Amino acid sequence: MDVKKVTIQNYNKIASQYNTTNHDHFWINEFEFFRENLKGTNVIDLGCGAGRDAEVFIRNNFDYIGIDLSEGMLKVAKKRNPEGKFLQMDFNNLKFGDKSFDGFWAAASFLHVPRKEMLDVLLEAKRTLKDNGLGFVSIKRKLNFEEGIITQNKYVGKIERFFSFYSKNEFTGYLRKAGFKIINFMTEIENDERKTEWLCFFVKKQ
Repeated sequence: MDVKKVTIQNYNKIASQYNTTNHDHFWINEFEFFRENLKGTNVIDLGCGAGRDAEVFIRNNFDYIGIDLSEGMLKVAKKRNPEGKFLQMDFNNLKFGDKSFDGFWAAASFLHVPRKEMLDVLLEAKRTLKDNGLGFVSIKRKLNFEEGIITQNKYVGKIERFFSFYSKNEFTGYLRKAGFKIINFMTEIENDERKTEWLCFFVKKQ
């Protein structure tokens, strides 16, 4: 099974409904830390989805680019943020030169990357960062399931998406192997039935 293809197809299917249920700014503390510690304004949003975070970056006068593989999500993001710049692109293969951005923002997106690809994705993100550039990554904490396709009855009925989960120590290892310095760590508990715990890492390119 092509897990990337399945995940993108399902995001295309739920894009409109997803936007109506993911409208309020969630990463409030994380955005404030990111803004205060970023040197510059040139930011890439890796997996921008329906454009919720784009709205915050654009409102705060960042030079923002959002990328996503889902055409459906990008369509919603563009409608929601007509002044924003959005491109269909895979964060496994970013079409930008080395040292293009002051920072990258990867909120709830790298959790769709298989473990075997995670180091390459992190290295690709780092490649596009300027020296001493800042990155943000949020993933879900691992409980009793490591990675695979998860089927849910959500948004429009049955949907299938690939997820990978990590402990704090596991993901710290990936970040360090990719050559990042971790400068801060936060957690957030989502107000859902599972009380999902998010692990939030702030990193700098060494």
